[in-house]
This record gives sequence, C-alpha cells and structure tokens, in this order.
Amino acid sequence: MNLFSEQLHRRHWLAAIAVLALTPEAWAQTPGYKTIEWNDLMPDDWVKDMTKEMAKMSKLNGLQDGSQEATKAMADLRKRLDDAPIVKSQVNQKVRLPGYAVPLDADRNSKREFLLVPYFGACIHTPPPPSNQIVLVRPTANSKIKKMPESMDVLWVEGELKESRVNTSQGVSGYMLEAINIAPYEMKPAKR
Repeated sequence: MNLFSEQLHRRHWLAAIAVLALTPEAWAQTPGYKTIEWNDLMPDDWVKDMTKEMAKMSKLNGLQDGSQEATKAMADLRKRLDDAPIVKSQVNQKVRLPGYAVPLDADRNSKREFLLVPYFGACIHTPPPPSNQIVLVRPTANSKIKKMPESMDVLWVEGELKESRVNTSQGVSGYMLEAINIAPYEMKPAKR
C-alpha cells in the first residue's frame, strides 16, 4: 500500500471515530438553532460520485509516490475536493454543529476566525477534507465567547450558516458560520 492509500485509509477511520464521538446530545442549545451533522453538509449525489471516484483511485496504488502520474492524480483529487459542492438548503439556516477547531493565526482575541472540521487532525496532520467539510467560523459582534479555541479543541458552534468559499492557509472552506456561541464539547455521562 503506498503513502496515499495509507493516508486515505487512516482518514476514513479518523472520520468514523469523530462521527461516533460527536453525537449531538450534549450542551444546551440556543432555542431556534437546529443541530446538524457533517453529513448534512454534503450533497448525496456528490458523495456517490466521490465514492466511485475513490474506488477508481485505488487502482493507482501501484504508482510510485512523487511520480508525475501520482502527482497529477493527487492534484486532480485535491481540485475536486476543494471545489466540492455545498447543500444549498443548509445555507442561511440557524445551526448548531460540533467539530474540531483549526486556528488560522496565533491571535487570541474573541473575534478571531478559525476553521471547524469534522475529525481530529484535519488540515494540520492530514490533507484538508473536502471544502463542504470545512466551515470558516466568524464570530459576530454579539457572540458569546468566553475563550477562543486552541488547535484541535472540540467545540459546539452555533450561528447562521452561509455559503462562503474561502481559500485559507489550512484548506478551502465551502461554508462560513456567523457564530453567536462557541462552547467546549461535552458529552453527557452515561446513565447507569
């Protein structure tokens, strides 16, 4: 298995673990804000197409890392991921979404923008996810933020979801969340 295949396999497992860990059962949400999941941000037809595309790419396992053909295949895949379509019905909705923080700079003020991603290590330790799985979080003037998140903090973010394809140093976002509330992610303890 080449490096690309190993990274892709590892990313799928990390994403699966993240989805299981980020169940929408904790933290009292603001009335009028609907809890959504990361899968709600990907069009179903795009997921089907990308699943087929990834199956085709498995045929490229024999390519030498760094070869011209492997480099072209990775560039083509990166472009498709960066151009990933969004779910228009989610735009302009008041939502609550869990995820991991990816700071864009070292600034620690309460109005700092950051990325929200669905699994640990996205954009930092692994290639960025598709743009429809990266949300640029922009705190509003009235946001209730006690402490800005650090890298890979697990959070709940509430706000109005907008369409906003922004190319950042860490990846391309397909959405922007005008955040009114950011809080640490906490799970309710299991009932015994």
